[in-house]
This record gives sequence, C-alpha cells and structure tokens, in this order.
Amino acid sequence: MKGRLLRRLRGDQRGGAMIEFAAALPVFVLLLMGGFEFARFAMVNQKVARVGGLVNDYVAQANSMDTAQITDMFAAAQQIARPFDLTVQGAVVITTVQGTGSGPQVLWQQSGAGSLTVNSTIGAPGGPATLPVGIVVDLNESVVVTEVFFDYQPVFVGSVVPDSQLYYQSFNRPRSAQILQFNG
Repeated sequence: MKGRLLRRLRGDQRGGAMIEFAAALPVFVLLLMGGFEFARFAMVNQKVARVGGLVNDYVAQANSMDTAQITDMFAAAQQIARPFDLTVQGAVVITTVQGTGSGPQVLWQQSGAGSLTVNSTIGAPGGPATLPVGIVVDLNESVVVTEVFFDYQPVFVGSVVPDSQLYYQSFNRPRSAQILQFNG
C-alpha cells in the first residue's frame, strides 16, 4: 500500500508548474521592483535637470531680479518638478557671479523652492566664486548659475538605487544686461 502510493505520487506531474512558478516568483518580483525603481530614478534625474535648465534660462532673460520674480521662479520650479515633491525633498539656489579684477565673485544668491537645507557649491554672496573649469566670467560681466538639489529616496529596492542627493548645475549669461542685479 505504501509503495503503491509513493509510485503514484512520483508519477504525478500536475503540481510541477505551480512549484516552478512559486520558485521563480521572488526573482520576478525583485526584477519588477528594481526596474520600477531604476525608471523612477531616471525620471527624477530628468526632472532635476529640467528644473535647473528652465529656471536658469528664465532668470537669464531678465534685466534685473526682485523678490517677487524670484518667488515666481521658485513656484515655477515646484511645478516643473511635479509629480516629485521639490518642496519637501529639494531646493533651488540661484546665484549671479560677476567678473572682477580679483576673479569671479558671488554678486547675489537666493535659495528656495524647497525646505532642504543646502549650501551652494559656487560660494557665498560677497565671496569668491568657485566655477567649473571652462566657465569664464570676464571683467564687468556676469553669469547666472542655478543649482538644484533633490534628496532621492527609493520606494521599493534601496540596493538597486540607494538614497542619494541629486545635484544639477545650469549656467547662462544674462541676455538683457551685462550684470544681472538683484533689487530686493
């Protein structure tokens, strides 16, 4: 009786597909979540770059900037970043660098669009500016720099894309004035 039962179970193939599916399911779910996380990370990177480029372009088109215009720029940055929440996870820093006889100096700087506490990599107002190689600011000219910071936190799989702070810089020369002033 016992031998016959074992022979019958050994020859039964009905549950084989279910067992194979159960073994493959964790791998499939992990690949699916990893693909989602990687695509989300790429989208956030694109949004951060778009925020930096567009805000910088708008600021560079102005003759001068005031507090109301800067507030509008930060509000636009929040809308451009949607569906990602720049107000909680990010910040935008707009800086104008002026060429002086002693080298480039930070003329003015405004931070906003989010509650993330960050320091500009360009420098502080009134101090020397640290610009990347190839960005030259001639005497009595200026360049507008927009920096975007975003704290990325994965939804599912932290080992595929870990927590990280995304950073993007955009540079433009002012179009309507040699030196973009801040009247605020």
